[in-house]
Amino acid sequence: MGRDWKMLVDIGQQLTFPLEIAATTLRPDLVLWSSLLKSVYIIELTVPWESSAEEAYEHKKLRYTELAAEAQRRGWNPRVYPVEVGCRGFVASSFIKLLKDLGVCEQALQQDDKISL
Repeated sequence: MGRDWKMLVDIGQQLTFPLEIAATTLRPDLVLWSSLLKSVYIIELTVPWESSAEEAYEHKKLRYTELAAEAQRRGWNPRVYPVEVGCRGFVASSFIKLLKDLGVCEQALQQDDKISL
């Protein structure tokens, strides 16, 4: 397991995607990567109306398809995670999937079958 994980977040300044992974002008909200593992998580947050969460997911997933393909051509294992949190507090299953894939303990995610943020 790599212990060299790095993180960039697009808050307060414009995120520049790591050139070692791929060259792009896209700015995902969060990038986590390990050079040792050649693994990268591309995370894009969106705040849709609950009724359009699925559309928002597909739109964001499509937006980063080429970036993921470029990273893969360079030998990386990219994972694109569009995450929707509804404008009225709805937390989509994409958020739970991301946390599980990042290794967050499942018991910590559940409290009476609801997510506490």
